[in-house]
Amino acid sequence: MALLTIPLGKGYSTRTHYHYLLMRQDYKKQTQDAIRRLEGLTVKLKAMLEEDAYCPQILQLVLAMQGHLKHIQGHVLESHLHTCADKKLNSKAEKDAFIAELVKVIGLSKR
Repeated sequence: MALLTIPLGKGYSTRTHYHYLLMRQDYKKQTQDAIRRLEGLTVKLKAMLEEDAYCPQILQLVLAMQGHLKHIQGHVLESHLHTCADKKLNSKAEKDAFIAELVKVIGLSKR
């Protein structure tokens, strides 16, 4: 079974077996919807900056964007737990690596 190195930002990566289950379709759809909303907010943010919009309005938009990112994070994590966790947590060979991977990823989200 091949290993894949997954980059997790500067100085972070995890090696994992890339036999995995696909993301749950309901979570995938909701995540794609949130990404489309985020893309629209990004366009709006660029325009606001170019137009020298009032700073609190820009900050409000940025906070809305953070909310969409957290929404996406939650759906990806929840789908992962529904699709991969049971198999990996019941495998002696993969349990510790799976837990370490989640701890590292969740730790990155708190920065």
